[in-house]
Amino acid sequence: MMEFCLRLFISIFLILPLSYGRDIDERDFPIQDGGRIKPLDTFARNQLLALYGKRSLKHEKLSAIDWLFELILNPEKGGREKIFNIRNPEVTASLSLEWTNEHKYSFIEVFPGLMAQVELISVIHKKPDESRTIFEKQLLEIYFNATRFKEITHSLSCLVPFIEINDSFLAEKLNTSPGKVVSYAHLIKQFQTLSEMFHNVMNKPEDQWSESDKELNMILLTLQHTSSEDFAQALKLIPSSHLDETGTWLSPWELMDGRPRELYQDKILNALEKYLAGRALGDEKIMMSALSDYEEGITSITTGNPDINVLKKETWVNKANLFYFSVAFYLLAFIFLGLSWMFHHPKYLQRISACSLGIGLLYHIYGIYLRMVIMGRPPVSTLYESVIFVGFVTVVCAIIIEYFRRDGLGLFVGAVSGAVLHYVGFGYASDGDTLGMLVAVLNSNFWLATHVTTITLGYGVTLVAGFIGHLYLMQMIRNPQNKTLLKSINKNMFGVTLIALFFTLF
Repeated sequence: MMEFCLRLFISIFLILPLSYGRDIDERDFPIQDGGRIKPLDTFARNQLLALYGKRSLKHEKLSAIDWLFELILNPEKGGREKIFNIRNPEVTASLSLEWTNEHKYSFIEVFPGLMAQVELISVIHKKPDESRTIFEKQLLEIYFNATRFKEITHSLSCLVPFIEINDSFLAEKLNTSPGKVVSYAHLIKQFQTLSEMFHNVMNKPEDQWSESDKELNMILLTLQHTSSEDFAQALKLIPSSHLDETGTWLSPWELMDGRPRELYQDKILNALEKYLAGRALGDEKIMMSALSDYEEGITSITTGNPDINVLKKETWVNKANLFYFSVAFYLLAFIFLGLSWMFHHPKYLQRISACSLGIGLLYHIYGIYLRMVIMGRPPVSTLYESVIFVGFVTVVCAIIIEYFRRDGLGLFVGAVSGAVLHYVGFGYASDGDTLGMLVAVLNSNFWLATHVTTITLGYGVTLVAGFIGHLYLMQMIRNPQNKTLLKSINKNMFGVTLIALFFTLF
């Protein structure tokens, strides 16, 4: 049985990497958000989680990344999508909305009510967080979510093709073909030509304007209207210039102001524009060509080049849900262990339980390993990571105990602690990005990582000691006459406690 688990362990590490060793796609687009560079897939999942409460739109069968691009390409449809999760009936009433069992509302339903309460929201925002009521906190949350939604909606509107040029003379002058739809960014490149043509039109009386002049006027009005969306800078997709010491990435709108651009910035912008055009047309060839151009632009960056392979790993981790598989096998281990206590020949069932626990641990280890590769540090900087790491420590300790005892005690501790701590971790994962940056509060990241890892090991081993202590009490109530078993459990608990004290005191 142990040999089978070992073979499975090797298979996971050899075969699974092939799943993220693929060509780049839109999920892997690097974006700067929350103090780190992450794939656009992670950003989309976190935004949808904040708005909707889940990381995908199951009723629409849309992944988070598809939802994001659908929203950008079709803002009107996105505004009608019921994705705002309002959990408080008081908040719903204050927005003049009808309370429903689904408690999901669209942007066009929520936004008017928020605009009618801007003054109240401003007063709430000035209050200290601890003095806000539940109603006030949730109203403020909805306001910030709606603002963020609007910003994301228009973040790439300068690259979306939506301006149709029909006049052949204008099309030639603006470097396109008649009937083709172009973007704001494309026309801004022809700004000098547009200015000269507009100057000529303004010198004519309006009743003498030709069809070409009228279309030019409509184009300019559209450009003026679209330029009002330049506030939308949520998608920091463009690496900063090597002259920018802050390292702050730029949104496409920020590069529309005529500032000098690096060659790679132009390549990335053009590739994004091409990708959106291909996606709007549903043309796979254009999209694939755009992705190739995008990768070329990213890899041509001389300094601060984001590691595409690491981004692909994170995208794969988002989809793989390794910790869900881990908790499933921990629960399976507990079920088979329980069955082994009910039958006369428990050894076979205990072996299945041990194998299930081992497979769950392998998924657990692989998930932690990938997080370490992605972040380049021990995975113990957030509450979520700490809980997951403590769960790993408890299961390892339980397996060691089971190896020496072989009576099911270690299996029970490992299965229960592993499953429970996974569920606790999932609660913290609902807050958003679980791959947060490490904040150095000690002299260096080295000592911070060393300290946190050591103390977290101590927490894990302490939990194991606590579980064994509870089992001792249960056994003492159930069968106080079995002194041999009680002494054995007590001896194990004492040994584990000493190890726990070493790590926590060290």
